[in-house]
Amino acid sequence: MKKFLLLIPVVVIAATLWELRGPLVKTMAWFGNREAVTTSMEHAGVWGPGVLFILFVLQVFLAFIPGQALMVACGYLYGFWGGFLISWLSLVAGGEAAYVLARRYGRPFAERWISPGVLERWNQAAAGQGIVFFAISLVMPLVPNDAMCYVAGLGNISRPRFFAANILGRGMACLITSAVGAFGGNISWQVWAILVAIFVIVGIAWQIARHCKSSPLIA
Repeated sequence: MKKFLLLIPVVVIAATLWELRGPLVKTMAWFGNREAVTTSMEHAGVWGPGVLFILFVLQVFLAFIPGQALMVACGYLYGFWGGFLISWLSLVAGGEAAYVLARRYGRPFAERWISPGVLERWNQAAAGQGIVFFAISLVMPLVPNDAMCYVAGLGNISRPRFFAANILGRGMACLITSAVGAFGGNISWQVWAILVAIFVIVGIAWQIARHCKSSPLIA
């Protein structure tokens, strides 16, 4: 009887999702279509930035919302600086929320949003790491950026240090996507040089920090 009662909400949820499959498919397609997103935000008028803020925060918890597409659309709609500020502040807020909730409610909460395998793999990679590691992890395309906020919350990095990494990492990511959205293929080589230089400097800083950490102190 207990198993039967537990099965009832699962069946109800499955039936609801089946009934709503059409709108859900359309919604997921909307997220991946920059033209559809920009048209909707233009129709939203002054409420557009607020809607985007909410979507950016939600995408930290809902994997099917493509954050990069929204970031590019944000730059296209509101220009480089407007798009940068909206996406940057939103993603920092979402990352902080994920960190705090994971720190407070532990791994069971994190596994509701991120697969256990991803959490375990990146938790091992992040063991003992600091600001530079997490900043880079929030930028690199091959790293599950949003998952790293949960990894940080479950790990040993303090909240102030993660906040610094969150600001730096999200800032670098938003600079690139906002530039792509605002300028498209017209980004000058000087801008690309600056963006590449930022990545190189951060990468070198990370390697230096790792070397200093692993090397014994010289008396």
